[in-house]
Amino acid sequence: MLRQRDIKRMFSYSSIEHMGIATFAFGLGGATATYGALLHMLMHSLTKSSIFFTVGHACQMHRTQEIARIKGLLNEDSFVGWALMLGAMALAGLPPFGIFTSEFLILTATIKDVPLLMPFILVGLGVAFAGLLRKVQYMVSGDVPSYFRPIQAARTPVILHMVLVVVLAFYMPDFLNKWFQTAVELLK
Repeated sequence: MLRQRDIKRMFSYSSIEHMGIATFAFGLGGATATYGALLHMLMHSLTKSSIFFTVGHACQMHRTQEIARIKGLLNEDSFVGWALMLGAMALAGLPPFGIFTSEFLILTATIKDVPLLMPFILVGLGVAFAGLLRKVQYMVSGDVPSYFRPIQAARTPVILHMVLVVVLAFYMPDFLNKWFQTAVELLK
């Protein structure tokens, strides 16, 4: 993620990182880690679909997927700029987003069951956090380039998925909680 120059490829590597976190949690076993892994997969898929909609808009506006040529999003199209920034914050595991909740559960299970692995997962999360937010900060700030072309962004899917990611961080519907609990029991 740190060396990527293509925005879509960077977010694809971010998906690999998140699936690594889920795999780590499934490897820990136990109810808390497994529940956290299932929640993490759900939160990641909702967040990533929102991000890829936004990334598509940014690429169309700048006529490129090259990170170095995408900049000034907040100044020209604040919706796309804020959606990219908030999506990146959600992927980085910052509160109040659902990935924070799932990572918190996974870290709690790690401390309880295998505390010696804690430094490794924290370093991995820190590197991903720094790499992602460093690249996104560059894209949303700065002056709008001359080759920028405004487009009509599809706002509904972006907003809907991000609202779900925030709501599910605070309120888990009973049917979804039961489904996760059943899956945890089956995976024991």
